[in-house]
Amino acid sequence: MKTILDLPIHPLAVHVPIVLVPALALLVLLYLFIPPIRQRIGWLVTVLAFLAPAAVYLAMWSGGQLADYYAAASGTDGWSDTIKAHSQWGNRMFWVLIGLIPAWFLFGALERGRRTAAAEAGQTGEGEEASSPDDPAAKGRRLVMIVVGIIVLALAGLAGWMVFESGTTGADMVWENKI
Repeated sequence: MKTILDLPIHPLAVHVPIVLVPALALLVLLYLFIPPIRQRIGWLVTVLAFLAPAAVYLAMWSGGQLADYYAAASGTDGWSDTIKAHSQWGNRMFWVLIGLIPAWFLFGALERGRRTAAAEAGQTGEGEEASSPDDPAAKGRRLVMIVVGIIVLALAGLAGWMVFESGTTGADMVWENKI
């Protein structure tokens, strides 16, 4: 089991996704529903879209080591049911966050196309879609943006819920001695 200053890495590593995943979910919500701030926070959401799954992976890796340590110390053949449940929440959250990355980039590409079309039509790009006849893709882009936006919102919300459930099962193990 890897340690830092004689402390297992897992209790230290789990606090990174506890901060990053809800921050990502909140910023995705702001990005989707407040178009004027999209250009200002888009880069931050993109960075968090990559950092959050990396942080979850670190927590999963260190949690696996800690669970193996507890299993060996207790003389059992494998992980307890509570550890398995906790691990499953983390695994699901990781894959939800991985799925968020391409959906996020698709929405960002559509938003960039919308802004470009609006700029060419002489609009600021902050408000509604350009209704210029020069942009025949405007209605289709808007529909696809709505669908992809709903997917992005659902994945971000699901990840936020999963970080809560994973944290709850982990805290229950520690504070109620269910390991």
